Amino acid sequence: MKTKITLFVTLILFLNYSFAQDYCATPTDNPNQNFSSLSRMINGNSANEEMICLNIFFHIVRNNDGSGGIRDYETNGIVDNLNGHFNPHNIKFNKLGQDFINNTALNDIQASEISILFGINNNPNAINFYIVDSAYFNGFSESIPGKNLIITTAAATTDVSSHEIGHCLNLWHTHHGHPIAEPYSSDPNICEELIDGSNSSICGDYIEDTPADPGLRYGDGTHKVDSNCNYILNDGYNPDTENIMSYTSPTCLRHFTNQQGIRMRDAISNAPILQPVINCVCSDKSILGKSTICSSNTTTYTMLSCDPASFTTSSNLQTISTTNNSITVKPINTSINDEAFVKTIINGDVYQKDIWIGKPKVDLELNPIINFIELELIGLNSDIHKQNITYIEWETLSTTGIATMGTAINQFNNIAHGNSSNWIINARIKVENDCGITYLYKDITPPAPFCDDYYTITKTQENEFIAYLIIDPCDNLVTNSNTSTIKNDNKKEKVKDEDITEAVLFDIYGQQVRGYKSNNFNTNGLKHGIYIFNIQIKDKLITKKVLVE
Repeated sequence: MKTKITLFVTLILFLNYSFAQDYCATPTDNPNQNFSSLSRMINGNSANEEMICLNIFFHIVRNNDGSGGIRDYETNGIVDNLNGHFNPHNIKFNKLGQDFINNTALNDIQASEISILFGINNNPNAINFYIVDSAYFNGFSESIPGKNLIITTAAATTDVSSHEIGHCLNLWHTHHGHPIAEPYSSDPNICEELIDGSNSSICGDYIEDTPADPGLRYGDGTHKVDSNCNYILNDGYNPDTENIMSYTSPTCLRHFTNQQGIRMRDAISNAPILQPVINCVCSDKSILGKSTICSSNTTTYTMLSCDPASFTTSSNLQTISTTNNSITVKPINTSINDEAFVKTIINGDVYQKDIWIGKPKVDLELNPIINFIELELIGLNSDIHKQNITYIEWETLSTTGIATMGTAINQFNNIAHGNSSNWIINARIKVENDCGITYLYKDITPPAPFCDDYYTITKTQENEFIAYLIIDPCDNLVTNSNTSTIKNDNKKEKVKDEDITEAVLFDIYGQQVRGYKSNNFNTNGLKHGIYIFNIQIKDKLITKKVLVE
């Protein structure tokens, strides 16, 4: 019993000590390096991809006489803990080795000594994991992304190790940019993520499936979560209190999201600083390298295999040089703007890297539905989802008549509508990838009136939609003094609840977000964006895209 009490007291002291200092001192003024396209973040699934294995090398700092420092066998437990968090995203860590640095001064690390420590025994082919007994922080990653970190002995065997490795693999704090949680940041490009997450792809941690986070830790080291990891404040936020990249209670650090996994994998595949740490022995075979090549750039692709590889390319690429496991290519001329590929065959298996050359090449598809126009951004003679688009912005330049278009950001779909049948929206869509910006200009106009009875879903007030039966639509048109044809809404009736057999709301990714039992479809609390109603009314299935603003 005495032993158990001692261990319990030690644990309490550890928690109070370890997390009362700076949780993480990783610099927050690095520029955001985004290696993932919008399509990949929307459609990718890190759990279904090939395994990527990374080398990690431990440097155990001790005092001059060899005392202090973490016990050498505990590094195996650190690797096991890392793999428990990263394996669900098919990222694995291989312990390349460890050494000891006997230096009393560096074992109590100061800010001015960090670069000195990183210069000792630094392994160029691994993430270098330095463990010190004392520091003014729990963890510190040199850069985002990067391959050097420092962590204290007390924190190394906890999930803080996964937090710091997350920084090395290009993840930011979930509260990044929040003026209270990170008031010390000097980065002029960061911005605060809105509570509803509507700007999450360009602010905060730049990841849409991590909800807005105001910071889960007070300055005195206490946390804004209870013992069950529930957020305890009633301020409108609903943060992920178990996210490893948050400042939640240390016992709540449990997972990365799918899109965090995608962002890490794409950084491993594309960031030059991380390429040397990939281990070909325990990684699955695949071709690593940039998914976008600009018209005059040379780019190297590496086969993630210890076996020698021979490469072929699409006809719009020229080979500059090759090695046993890599090829360097460039477009055959500066006018190429198209899909391309690099391919290799090893032991009868074919591996291919799909590539897009140049700026986006897009068009707009218009799908009229009554007085609405569904807008879909598509590729021009190509698959838009292969163009590695990183940013989309919809803008209304001018209108004729009473009309509006959603101010959508980073969405491939939008919707336009007006209050009459005679309106025009002059729209500009900005589409960007790593090679530059393409502007698409379109005039959007409504369709001719539809003259059979039909059901429609109408927005009746903010965040509320109702299904109506429109009776004799063409007889229901009148002309006003400005000779504009408009709808007379007298000949419509609300659909009865008993006539609705099923009513479901989906997000743009096809995930069900709401189900309804009556003809009052409320969208309160949903993030801004495009959603799809599927409503079965008697023998008719009504499908309608709506914009939640």
